[in-house]
Amino acid sequence: MPSFDNATVGENTIIEPDVSVGFRYHNACGRARIGNHGILRKGTIIYGDVTIGDYFQTGHYTVIRAKVRIGDYCTVLNHSTLEGIIRMGKGVRIMSHVYIPSRTWFGDNVFVGPGVIFLNDRFPGRREKMETPRGATIEDDVVIGGGCTILPGVTIGKRSFIAAGATVIGDIPPMSLVVGTPGRIKPLPENLNMENNRQLTIQPLDLWHPLTKDLNASTWPADWKISEP
Repeated sequence: MPSFDNATVGENTIIEPDVSVGFRYHNACGRARIGNHGILRKGTIIYGDVTIGDYFQTGHYTVIRAKVRIGDYCTVLNHSTLEGIIRMGKGVRIMSHVYIPSRTWFGDNVFVGPGVIFLNDRFPGRREKMETPRGATIEDDVVIGGGCTILPGVTIGKRSFIAAGATVIGDIPPMSLVVGTPGRIKPLPENLNMENNRQLTIQPLDLWHPLTKDLNASTWPADWKISEP
C-alpha cells in the first residue's frame, strides 16, 4: 500500500496509481483519515482535514476537498467534486459528474444520480455584503434522479423522490415526488413510498471492484434476450 505523509489509510483499502490522500492545501491542515476496506481509484484527490469511514469507494478522478466528513459505505464516482465542508451519513451513493458545493448536508442511504448539480448561493457576486453560502440539506432515503439541479438552502425531506431533470427551488416535504422545471411537488406514489434498497446504498463491493468474485453474474438479467453483434 502506498504511504502518505499526511494521511492515515485503514486496512485492506486498495489504492490505485496516481492517487493523492492528505493533499496539503495549507501548512496548518490536518491529516486525512480513510477507513478500512475501501478503494481509491486512479486520479482521486483527497485533501487534508477529511475523515471518511469504512467501505468507501471512489471512481476515477474524484476530488474531495477539505473538512468533509463521510460515513461508512459511501461512494463518490467518476469526475465528481465535493468542494469541502460537506457532511454525509451512512450509505450515500454519488454517481458520476456530480458537483456538490460547501455546506451541503446528507443524511443516510441517499442516492444521487449522474450529472446532478447542487448550488449554495442564490445571488453569486450580486450582494454588497456577501453572505455565507449554504447548500441543500438532503434527509434520509432520498433519491435524486440524473441531471437534476438543487438550489441553495433547500431541504429535501426523507424518502422523497426527485425525478430526473427536475429543478428543486424550495423545501420539499417528506415523502414527496418532484417532477419538472421548476419542480412541482406531488404525493409520493405507493410504489415509491419506501426506504431505499440497502443493496443499492450499502455496497461493500461494486461490479468493477477487483474483489468481485463473478464478473458475469450481473452482465444481463436472465430474462433479457440479447443478440450478440
